Order: sequence, then C-alpha cells, then structure tokens
Amino acid sequence: MKIPHKIAIVIFVFSFGCLSAQDFPYYYFSNFNPMVNNPAFAAAESEIRADAGIYTLWAGGYKPLNDYLVSFSISPNTKLKKQKRATGYEKKIGLGAVFLRERFGAFSQNNFQLNYAYHFPISKHAFLSFGIALSVENLYIDVNSLTPINQEDPRLLTGNNSSVLFDGGFGTALHGRNYMVSLSIMNLASDDFKFDDVPAKGINNYTKLYISGEYSIELSPNIYLKPKIVVRNSRTKKYNFDPSMAVDFNFFVVGFGFRSENSLHFFTKIPYKDFFFTYSSENPIESNHMFGNGHTFALGWSFNSPRL
Repeated sequence: MKIPHKIAIVIFVFSFGCLSAQDFPYYYFSNFNPMVNNPAFAAAESEIRADAGIYTLWAGGYKPLNDYLVSFSISPNTKLKKQKRATGYEKKIGLGAVFLRERFGAFSQNNFQLNYAYHFPISKHAFLSFGIALSVENLYIDVNSLTPINQEDPRLLTGNNSSVLFDGGFGTALHGRNYMVSLSIMNLASDDFKFDDVPAKGINNYTKLYISGEYSIELSPNIYLKPKIVVRNSRTKKYNFDPSMAVDFNFFVVGFGFRSENSLHFFTKIPYKDFFFTYSSENPIESNHMFGNGHTFALGWSFNSPRL
C-alpha cells in the first residue's frame, strides 16, 4: 500500500518518537538482562534464567509508550539439581530467546530473537563467551487509531500496514572474578521497513554498537562498589558514553547513572532466593525532554548462578 499523504505526515511525527524510543527495549532492559543486546550472555551467568519486564514512558500530550520483554536462556547440559558450587568456568553452550514488544500510539513493533552462545575458560576464574543472534521484527501501523481530516477516506481502511524484517547480530564477553568487558553489534542487516515494497520514509533500523565494562571493588565482605561504563551509538549520535555506579549489599543493590540523552537514571535490584526484582526510573534533566519519566519493572529467576 502506498501510504496516503495525510497518513505519511502523521507517521513522520510518530516515527520520530517511536523509533528513537526503539533503542529503549534494546538498551534499558539490558540494565538487568545483558542478553537483550548481546547474545554472548545466553546462559553465561546462570544455567537457566527467565525474565519478564515492562518499561513505561510518559511524554506529555502523547499516549504512554509501553515496552514489554520476555526472555529465557538455558545451557543444554544443565542438570536440574542444585550444585554445591556452580562452575561458570567450564565449557558450555548457551541457548536463548528474547521477545520484545513496543507500543507507541498507532505503532506496534515486535521483535523475536534467538541466541546461541559458546563459553570456554581462559583461566581458573575467567571465561570468554561468543554469541550470535537471529531475529525477525514486525512493524504494524494501526491506521484506524489515527485521526484523519476526512474520517470517511476509504484509503484509511485498506492496504497492508504491516512490515517484516529479518536481522541478526553477534557479541563477545570476557567474564572475570571482579570484572566484565563486552562488545556486541546488533541489527547487522538494518533496512527500511517497507509496506508493499514502498519504503516508509523515516521508519528504518540502524546497526547498533555496544561496548561495556564494569568492575567490582570490595569495600567489606558484604559491600561491593561497582562502577560501569557503556559506549554505544544511537540514531542521532555516533558515540554515547553512559557511566553508572552501583552499590551491592548482597541482599539488595542500589545505583544511579547518567545517559547521553541528558537524563539521570536510578535503579535497584532485590534478590530473594533464586528470584530477583529490579526497578529503574529515567529522569530527564531538561524539563522539555521528550523522552524520560520512564519506569522499568522486571522480575527474574535464575538457576545455578556461577561463583567464579
């Protein structure tokens, strides 16, 4: 379907917000689940792991943007029995799946990603991981939710308003007792979403680069300071630098950080046995910042997390 001029104008306005926010599922959810933007983390830090999360963004005057996450990873040779010591430095394979859904006004985007990872030791307390990802993305525009000038325009009720892209990426990570360094490149086959082979102007993917490093400093037997830096690209900048700092008290974690979009974020993680709950808030520094005032809630479960 060749999108009518009236709809195209609305799409342009919405797509700026929708596709800039499209980074959010890949990035904000990765605060508690790094497998979202790096397939090398599939079953890297636990034998089995399952997560579910929601990110809600409120931008004045617009309907709230909602992102949803469901993910699962497992090592095929996992034994469903607690070990006295989980061995994260042994050779193993990791398989994972990630489902992301984003809703923003008339736009809905679904992303289903399959991950494969291989982990092998390089020393007694460190291991290296490599991973690849294959994904399929769907973008749907609900033209019936738009408000055209002419409510009886028949073009609004016909045509194909759904587009599908196939994509992939790869990543690597070095895990140590007190440190972790990772690199990933996602959306390698970035392309425009097309509707009946007609490019939708402004609605496109782009290749995403993530480089991160973190270190754990023991302040006392039960308190650890964990500085972290993330270098990434975005739709508007070639390089973004996002520093953060977390304090781990063993029974809960609190932290804060700065995003290159000129916003502060605060987060916490509360573990309970094999479960954990995480929350983070995004707070724009500028009062007219369109993206911000966001809240992420997530619940996860892990089995046999390694002690390196």
